[in-house]
Amino acid sequence: MVEFVEINEENYEAVLQLKVTEAQGKFVAQNVRSIADAYLYREAGDVFPYAVQDGKTVVGFVLLDEDVEEKEYMIWRMMVGREYQGQGYGRAIVEKVMDMFKKDDRFDVLIADYVKGNEVMGKILESFGFEYGEFDEENNEYVMKYKKA
Repeated sequence: MVEFVEINEENYEAVLQLKVTEAQGKFVAQNVRSIADAYLYREAGDVFPYAVQDGKTVVGFVLLDEDVEEKEYMIWRMMVGREYQGQGYGRAIVEKVMDMFKKDDRFDVLIADYVKGNEVMGKILESFGFEYGEFDEENNEYVMKYKKA
């Protein structure tokens, strides 16, 4: 259903134009910030920003982070544009990340966190078997983990 495409000349403007609803704005960083963060950490080669596409249409954005030493794979940031919400794209993104994680022997744990109040994300993660870990007081985030069997 969805494809992860590296940010490039053809899709970056569409990624930057994606917005969540006003009420959701406090739960996720703007995509320009996420792309800037990926640029800042590019030297380590462990942060990967992707346009989430359904065919040629950019419907969302995901930023993945790999920590090979800790054997952890992380959904650092994830969003679906407001006009595409409620169509199963959030679940499709998590499902695709989980497939990538399960096929990669370098990682034992998949981590995702969400800002307190973003119950939609919490329910999506729970439905895939993620379990609650610690609450990050500093960032006001629930940290959830999925461990390989």
